[in-house]
Amino acid sequence: MRLAYVVVFTGLGLALAPLNIPIGPTKAFPGQHFVNGLAGLVLGPWAVAVAALISAIRLMLGLGTVFAFPGSIPGALVVGLASVVFGRRPWVVLLEPLGTLGVGLPLSIYVVAPALGLGGRFAAALIPVALGWALSTGIGTAGAYAAALALRRLGKI
Repeated sequence: MRLAYVVVFTGLGLALAPLNIPIGPTKAFPGQHFVNGLAGLVLGPWAVAVAALISAIRLMLGLGTVFAFPGSIPGALVVGLASVVFGRRPWVVLLEPLGTLGVGLPLSIYVVAPALGLGGRFAAALIPVALGWALSTGIGTAGAYAAALALRRLGKI
């Protein structure tokens, strides 16, 4: 059953993938954060597989960059672990920005960008990138929270 959910959430993320926002060397993608929230709520830590698959396929299709990995996987992990600890409560999706901005952004700044030789370019765009990622995760998380509330009312979670 989990594998089916992984496939469905990955498909949803890829269907939304063209809706990205180029910011500096990154492409902010609110749909990823939306899917991270819902997948984390439904699948728990398995949401990391969804985030990794979406990131890899977006990269292969030219719809994302290598920054999709640190920008998505930590958020999915945080929500997934929170859903295990606190249960399938809609509010756990609101923790997605902690992973994205609290873990993913520093990973991108201090590990990924320098490893790719983009340290200077990333540093020059740091404020716009950070604000863009915050906006992206805010939009996606708000959508996921609204969807989680709707699923709760329907008795699906």
